[in-house]
Amino acid sequence: MNYVKLKKKNLSQLFVHSFICLVYASFFILSSCALPAAPDGGPRDTKAPQIISSNISQGSTNVSTSKLIWTFNEYVVLKSPTQNIYSSPPLPGATKYETRGKSFIISWEDSLIKNATYVLQWGAAIRDLHEGNIIKGVQWVFSTGSSLDSGEVIGRIVNPWTGLPVKDIAVCLYPESIENDSVVFKPALYSTRSNDSGFYKFQYIGKNRDYNIRAFADPDGNNRLSVGELTPIAVIQKVKPHQMRTDSSEDRKVHSLPLMKANSISDSIIDWTPWGADSSGALNFTYIDECANLNNYKEYLIDNKVKPIVIQLKGEDGIYAQWTSVSVCDTNYVTVSGLPPGKYTLQAFYDRNEDGFLNTGNYWTGDEPEAQIYANDPIEIKANWTIETKWEINRLDPIYQNFH
Repeated sequence: MNYVKLKKKNLSQLFVHSFICLVYASFFILSSCALPAAPDGGPRDTKAPQIISSNISQGSTNVSTSKLIWTFNEYVVLKSPTQNIYSSPPLPGATKYETRGKSFIISWEDSLIKNATYVLQWGAAIRDLHEGNIIKGVQWVFSTGSSLDSGEVIGRIVNPWTGLPVKDIAVCLYPESIENDSVVFKPALYSTRSNDSGFYKFQYIGKNRDYNIRAFADPDGNNRLSVGELTPIAVIQKVKPHQMRTDSSEDRKVHSLPLMKANSISDSIIDWTPWGADSSGALNFTYIDECANLNNYKEYLIDNKVKPIVIQLKGEDGIYAQWTSVSVCDTNYVTVSGLPPGKYTLQAFYDRNEDGFLNTGNYWTGDEPEAQIYANDPIEIKANWTIETKWEINRLDPIYQNFH
């Protein structure tokens, strides 16, 4: 009797134990199938997606389509396409951006402009699905006509008071023939943004026409003025494109375009008292107004006289001294004594309107900016020292010379 009870008990325990093991084994198998994971220890993917095909090849002509499709070597995702993707000229209204698996698609309903070269820049719009690696520097070009346009304008947006670059500024190009007061409220024919170094570049634009450039802060990223963005705008009129080059030569024209922010205040001459001889320094300064042939630059002449160049000595507190040059092939020697020790900068601007102030241009008044230039090396004034320096100044206004 006891033997039978013991045998039944052992069988029950064995059944329960086997059942538990079976449940654990089943759970492990199902978990392994349902939750695949990448093996540990592999290198992280740092490569951006690569384009392997497109329905419209780079540089295509005679294009007639309502859709652009690019296929990549991996799955991709899209980020803020309306802020990151720029098309010059603008694509038709109601443009749609989407990704499907390994493909990126742009589609629209209306027709493209006839005989126009389109340039698409992606910014940081496309990245891979898993690691977020961004594909950068994509510029896709095609034409609805029989050839690609070949004009080019390259420039740089700078803060006129510091000479430093200004990044993420909308730069828009408008054909001079269609310019009017309302054009900046509409999408520009060509548009781009300044990069971290302040540079902008327009390529594949029509060469046989003049353009007006507008540059302005554009927080909403739509490359046109919106409500709340009615701030001063840098403006250059009648810009002539030059032949586009694909090499990296450094002798191409780069147009510096001063952009005044809404709260910018021009440097002013300070009212200062020279320090005593024992605690101050002196500057012996020679500035040379270069010789130049002005026959092709009538814009520089006023009653057959050249327009003034204003030269300034700037310290930490403002302008300590200022001189005006109105001659060509002229050398001037000046001395400034009693300067407080510290770092100083020599700067100059081309006073085209002769008001004695640096004007940075404004779309609303139609004023173009006046160019400001800087001597290469800063000056350090020390007590009981006299510093000698010389600056040879280009007589031709670089903005007028480069753009026109």
